[in-house]
Amino acid sequence: MLLIGPPGSGKTDRVLDTVERAIRSGRSREVQLLVPTASMKRHLVNRLARRGLMVPVRAVSTVSEFVKGLTPGVQETHAAAEERLLRQAIRGTATRAFGQQSGSRGLRGRVAALMSEFWAAGADSYSVEAAARNRRQRAFVAVFREYEGTLARLGYVHHNQRIARAASRIRDEGLGPIREVLVDGFDRFTRQQEELLEALAEQAERIVVALPADLPRYPLPALKQDMLPPGPDSGRETEVIRAATLRSEVLEIARQVLASDRPFREHAVVLRSPEKYAALIREVFETLRIPYLLWNRAPLAEHGAVRHFLRWLRAVERGFPGEETVEAMAAPLTPAEYGEGMDAFDFAVRDRLPGDGLAIFRQAAEGFPLQRRLVRRLERCEGWRLRRWGARRWARECLALLGDLLELRPPVEPGPSRRIRDWRAAIAARRALCDAIEQAAGLAEFRGRRVAFAAFLEALEDVLRASALSVPDQRYDVVHVLPILEARQWSIPVAFVCGLAEGWFPRRYTQDFLFDDEDREQLKSRGIPVRTTRDRAAEERYLYLVASTLATRRLVLTYPLVDDLGKPLARSTLLAGREDSRQAARTQVADGKSPALAPPPGALPADLREALAERNRGFSVSGIQRFRQCPYLYFSGNTLGLQGRPSKPDERLDGAELGTIVHRTLESWNRRSGDVGNILDREFGRRVERLHLAETFRTERLRLALRADLVRFASERAAPMQAPRGKRAYFERNGSYRIERLESRPEVRCRIDRFDIDDSRRCVVTDYKYARPARVRAILKEHLDGSQLQLLIYLAAIEQDLGFEPSGMALCGLRGETSYEGVAVDGTGGLRPMEAGELRALLDAAREEAAAAAAGVLDGAIGVLPKDEGFCERICEFGSVCRVHWGDPQGSGGGGG
Repeated sequence: MLLIGPPGSGKTDRVLDTVERAIRSGRSREVQLLVPTASMKRHLVNRLARRGLMVPVRAVSTVSEFVKGLTPGVQETHAAAEERLLRQAIRGTATRAFGQQSGSRGLRGRVAALMSEFWAAGADSYSVEAAARNRRQRAFVAVFREYEGTLARLGYVHHNQRIARAASRIRDEGLGPIREVLVDGFDRFTRQQEELLEALAEQAERIVVALPADLPRYPLPALKQDMLPPGPDSGRETEVIRAATLRSEVLEIARQVLASDRPFREHAVVLRSPEKYAALIREVFETLRIPYLLWNRAPLAEHGAVRHFLRWLRAVERGFPGEETVEAMAAPLTPAEYGEGMDAFDFAVRDRLPGDGLAIFRQAAEGFPLQRRLVRRLERCEGWRLRRWGARRWARECLALLGDLLELRPPVEPGPSRRIRDWRAAIAARRALCDAIEQAAGLAEFRGRRVAFAAFLEALEDVLRASALSVPDQRYDVVHVLPILEARQWSIPVAFVCGLAEGWFPRRYTQDFLFDDEDREQLKSRGIPVRTTRDRAAEERYLYLVASTLATRRLVLTYPLVDDLGKPLARSTLLAGREDSRQAARTQVADGKSPALAPPPGALPADLREALAERNRGFSVSGIQRFRQCPYLYFSGNTLGLQGRPSKPDERLDGAELGTIVHRTLESWNRRSGDVGNILDREFGRRVERLHLAETFRTERLRLALRADLVRFASERAAPMQAPRGKRAYFERNGSYRIERLESRPEVRCRIDRFDIDDSRRCVVTDYKYARPARVRAILKEHLDGSQLQLLIYLAAIEQDLGFEPSGMALCGLRGETSYEGVAVDGTGGLRPMEAGELRALLDAAREEAAAAAAGVLDGAIGVLPKDEGFCERICEFGSVCRVHWGDPQGSGGGGG
């Protein structure tokens, strides 16, 4: 019997009723339910279990499992082996026809999909050959034939051939104890699956095939058709919500789940494009502690444990490149026995980059005994890239290396259930990784051959990409996140269907570049039923009908206005006739600027306040400035002393390093005179050596630019720099400003480039900046509006320590051209005139700001309160910890935090 009805008509319920009756009457061995996918099988088994049944393992099976049980001696190729055999077939027969595309994975994927489509239509290369009209089509046929021949020579079959053999066995040997067969979850069948259904119908006493309404054709035309009416109208509420971005769309779904009075298990999120939404749903739901279950199997190659080990294997194959190898060493999955001192070792290695080979690691490991032991264990892999071994030997070596370099640590109990699930997933990933290594060693192409490690690693990566990771998860009260193809048998009170944007849902299908729609219509006329773009568009409409009838009480349809790159998206045509209910609400996930993050003064325990005072006995001018930018920035970098990783080699000679070279050159020149260009060359050489940089075009260009700027500056001034008439000049002096108003009287330390004193003991400070004139003017403006305190604290220190009268401040820019910007009470030296009262007001304000900052540090202020959020994006190293920008990038779906 064919059980035909639209989504929601109750077909699956009737199928499950039949299975339930058989199990309760003790006839479970006589009934067999077949479904297309493992996740659908799991869902139906769960539904039967909730009816109070103990479901036998064999009673519900996927078609693949059923077929494998009937054909135990048949060898079916792994997806990775198919991809590699296809690569060889293209290389051997069609390189010239496909040109530059012949080596691309995209072409192989398209050719593989087209071959599968022809096989599913019951056609082989000989059937297709008659329809090949152009050069590319003939090249495809040649590849198709070569691939089929290779499978036959190796004794393999493809999946559709295996189904056909299973059908033959059923006709020959019957079904054994099975009397009743039920088939559910399909909306179309391959020719071989139809053969299987025909064989089942011949041998079974009863067969029931549940199918959707309005299919172009139905299998088993001789069977009686039972047409089911649409399901009763349940008064379902429907809402269409537009969101500014993907993140705000997911945040809106999360907000509604949390606001619902229903348990989590009565909610489902349906995805047409899991690749766009799965990672974002994982991030948002885990942050908001919403339990969820993603009903699709993740690629094995994407699991962290697998990526970690692949990183090691690539490092071995490439001769231990410095940056890649130290990344692998410092990863959390590296065995804990090497963990102590790893951060310091990591920094020591990065300071020595660039470089390849274990030599730089041996040098850096001096003083790090644990890491030295790790380097010694890696030495046995040093020559792998030059050796040729059999694939089985490579597999043994890789498995031994896996034991040395990958450690899965169980969560500390009691821990969150998510950590336990992650640990179980990691164990499953490691087990699957071991299987993949053995599978790569067993590829037919390696039989009886010695191969280079690079060839074995390439094969292993292909196997991992083609493998999926399935981790059992038996949690009950979770939000179900479903790819739409898995949702066909579901019925749930509340469903969210997201991504209803044109091109995403419905997907946009283009003409196939090998066989376009005209070719496909001709193939149909030859009895090869392949799909056209019109057929695929009809499938999209059917999937939307499935999704829109999934909910029994509330259906929420959502779409974003822009994609993850900010490109505008059009509203899906599937929503035609439905009006938008509203814009997604602004969801504040966490407020990164909440004063609650900063404890009020006096709130810290006495021992913590003492520890803060001990760590902050003195301050630097830059530290005061860091606290004013953000208390958390100061706490992380100054109080805790956290450091970011050393810069990459091509980023080390940045503006700060160039400024340091300039200051040291001028200091040496002022003290000992001499040729400023030669002094610069020495200082630059020392700095480049300390930074472990090679002499490259870039370093030489920067050296010549610095030399030209300083030589020009020296020629414009007397050397060493003389003070104006009637003044004395002092260079590179240390100073300090004591904050008297605080009980501990902390000091703010200074390093003053230059200050000039006249006969009236009036003082003007000058700071040298390796900056262009526009930047020098901007820095002076920041001093005058109170954003910067550097020169003002210098004046306060000189006044406090030496008793000189603050009279002015100046900046000297050296980059590109020499520029002076500054203010002075008498306007001397070409500086801008300023009233003495104005300068005194600036000084007083600077003292207050410095005192307030020091008091905030000592009182334990660590709030995430950035003054300039542009600084967070450009410079701050701690943004991944404070997550000030976590949330909707366009401000419509989430706050900071």
